[in-house]
Amino acid sequence: MKVALTGASGHLGAAILQELNKRDIPVRILLRNSDTRSCDGLKAEIVSGDILDPEALKKLMTGCDMAIHCAALISINGDPTGLMYRTNVDGTSVVIETALQSGIKRCIHISSIHAFQQKPSLEVLDENRIPIDEKGFAYERSKLEGQQIALLANKKGMEVLVIHPTSIVGPYDHKPSLMGQVLIDLYKGRLPFIFDGGFDFSDSRDVAQAIVNSLTMGRPGEAYLLAGKWHSLKHLTAILSKTSGKKINIIALPAFAAKAGLPIVKMLAALQKKEPLYTEEALDALFNGNRCISSSKASNELRYTIRPFDETIRDTFQWFRIKNYL
Repeated sequence: MKVALTGASGHLGAAILQELNKRDIPVRILLRNSDTRSCDGLKAEIVSGDILDPEALKKLMTGCDMAIHCAALISINGDPTGLMYRTNVDGTSVVIETALQSGIKRCIHISSIHAFQQKPSLEVLDENRIPIDEKGFAYERSKLEGQQIALLANKKGMEVLVIHPTSIVGPYDHKPSLMGQVLIDLYKGRLPFIFDGGFDFSDSRDVAQAIVNSLTMGRPGEAYLLAGKWHSLKHLTAILSKTSGKKINIIALPAFAAKAGLPIVKMLAALQKKEPLYTEEALDALFNGNRCISSSKASNELRYTIRPFDETIRDTFQWFRIKNYL
């Protein structure tokens, strides 16, 4: 078995690459630029190119049996340039079409928990929850549309499974990710405040293990949720403080204060020509995200396991420290 992997330079892609190497599974990866940190010291064939380039994708997939489509663009500030749609929707279309032409037998498509309606947020969310509708934010809609394109390939002779991780934290976060940057900024005292909300957090290594398992496990055409457990940002900060040995005192603002500050945050971002400190999308995920996400199906069919959150934060902090991010 040989695997083609897109998105290998991202957080989850890097964790998947680590897991493939642990199992001695040959892998060929697609890199858009010269950032090779995710594959340093690992066995991987590298193809340079973009997921919108059919020729690069053909080089990636020729001779491979399986594919993991992990490349995506995450945004909490809409899609003003259209790049997110081109990446998450058009890019997926090109990946799937090339995979079909290249004889890929099974493709694992990485979607997001945000492709599902989060409310009611205190009732169990599983694979039967209805998807996001046209009122959803741009990122949510792009992930849903991308997975719909991928699943259609099941009718064309290729097996496709869709994986829905929650908010990922963990080692191998080279860029770093949005949540990884939050951890770094919390430790360095760069954040003026946090919010009295939270996320369902999953460990990058646990998610990667289940995804690699899905190359030979799971049922074509099915979706699988990979969650952890909901934790508040206050709890995350307390664990980070204990792990690092540094006392982190920070104010947690309630939802009404966060929403009241949105116009000011937007104005400052426009004046400074920077990304806003937070957005409506970010607040919605923090305060309205589902707190009861079930991974029972993935546990039963993909052998998905969830390690303790304290262990995840400890290992992530140590990884950032070793890599000189702190």
